[in-house]
Amino acid sequence: MSVELTAEQIAHAYAEQSCLAWVHFNSFVNENQQPLEFKDHLFMIQIYADEHPDIVCKKSAQVGFSVYAILKSIHDAKSGWNVIYALPTNNVVNDFVKPKVNPLITSNPKIAAIVSEDSVSLKKVGDRFIFFKGGYSDREAISITGDILVIDEYDRMPSREVVNTFDSRLQASKNPKRRRFSNPSAVGAGVDALYNDSDQMHWMVTCAACGHTIYMDFERDAIRIGTKTIHTHYVDQKRVIYACGECHAEISDRARRNGEWKAKYPGRKRRGYWISQMMAPWVSAERILEQKEESSLEFFCNFVLGKAYTPSDLIVNRDTIAKVVQPGSVAKREVAMGVDTNLPMTYVLGTVDGIFAKGKTDSWDEIERIKLMYNATVVFDPNPYPIKPKAFVQKYKGSAYLCYFKQDTKNLGILQWGTGVNAAVVYADRTKLLDLVAQEKIDRKMLYRMQFHELEDVIDEWENIYRTTEEKEDGRIRSIWVKKEGKVSDYPFAEAYMRIALEKALGSSTTSQYITNPGATHSVTKGNADGSISADLSSDLEEAFHDA
Repeated sequence: MSVELTAEQIAHAYAEQSCLAWVHFNSFVNENQQPLEFKDHLFMIQIYADEHPDIVCKKSAQVGFSVYAILKSIHDAKSGWNVIYALPTNNVVNDFVKPKVNPLITSNPKIAAIVSEDSVSLKKVGDRFIFFKGGYSDREAISITGDILVIDEYDRMPSREVVNTFDSRLQASKNPKRRRFSNPSAVGAGVDALYNDSDQMHWMVTCAACGHTIYMDFERDAIRIGTKTIHTHYVDQKRVIYACGECHAEISDRARRNGEWKAKYPGRKRRGYWISQMMAPWVSAERILEQKEESSLEFFCNFVLGKAYTPSDLIVNRDTIAKVVQPGSVAKREVAMGVDTNLPMTYVLGTVDGIFAKGKTDSWDEIERIKLMYNATVVFDPNPYPIKPKAFVQKYKGSAYLCYFKQDTKNLGILQWGTGVNAAVVYADRTKLLDLVAQEKIDRKMLYRMQFHELEDVIDEWENIYRTTEEKEDGRIRSIWVKKEGKVSDYPFAEAYMRIALEKALGSSTTSQYITNPGATHSVTKGNADGSISADLSSDLEEAFHDA
């Protein structure tokens, strides 16, 4: 005997399995109480329905992706999976869950009815959980296990090692899934690298005038397919319209709305999406061009076009280093030594005439031997193993220092030297310091006095770090240097510490103009009217952001 199901029963059954159907049939609203609609978000339909086990998305800002990520995670938990939802820091978790996740739950009774435990870091959905975790420390990941890992703002995660730790928490799952997405950062890094290794889905738009089908890009780019060359649709900056890459007719909002996803490499294992504001029918060509004028090129590429960007004026690569190699002997006076204490320890030695030695060692005796051989001024990174560096600094007072990273928010300069009980401490703005070291290479102010073939490991490690931007919670943009996932970049930091040591060794030498703000007071204040330090800030600053 056959049993006929009603349309309502079919819809209910489908919604149990499909996040897209669940959202559609329940008429959910977003965190601003606005109904969720797909008319202008047709590009999101396939993403909502996609159950691929490894999804990556490089995306622009303001395209509705956060709402998808939240609802998809709730539906996954409702369907019997534990979800780990990772964000860059605990502060970001707080600023994400309270204004976005919680209103989505409370504004939709059918979601609220299945959420029993409800805190900032934990949501119980049915008999499964969503863990909201910050990426500052791997301690956030060690105590949990999951079936699905969501990494939001992948490129802004402060440590790739922590990302790997989160990933390891899926090992016990029989059907692990990964969803990683972000505004991209540097070319070939972070989400851009993941997308490049994917099937590379593109939103294909058809010109109503000539039938040419291709994706939108800002510039009219040529694409070679076999013996044929075709061109992408583009933003015509003179006519202020979206234009066809072949016939140059205007691409309508309807055409952009009604595109379809097609994979460039359909046989690859990873699913990758690229979402740009140029796909969004509510974003006009005029608005795209306004944002280009209002923002830096880096921000425009990352947050408007959803494309990776590396500024050519701050790239340190093989070519950059080749141009500053001048082998030869240097007088070993006022020698500076920088030591990154990640094991194996990485050290760099230099003078005002350039860097003349470098290496790696596990031995603190070797570090001490080299320091004494050259009577060097030394600056250490005290993390992640502070006991030995602090003992070394105590032993060699006046010629050994600890460097803590502290963002300069008051334009005091790159460095702020401690006084009193903190006389052996220097506080450095991490981004500004690395900017300086990179710029001095580009400007050929800091030379390598070794043979080029001796610098292969230095080149490799400089190419493992890149400069990008991130949007803070208040909407402001800041620059930051980030390590590529799973890569080592200790030489750049050892050189940065050497550069600080050189500043100290040279005292008031003219080279110090590059590293300090001449008009600033360089003491870190904590309570004293004269601006001096009377309390030990080391324990406070050790907790500051540090991923060298």
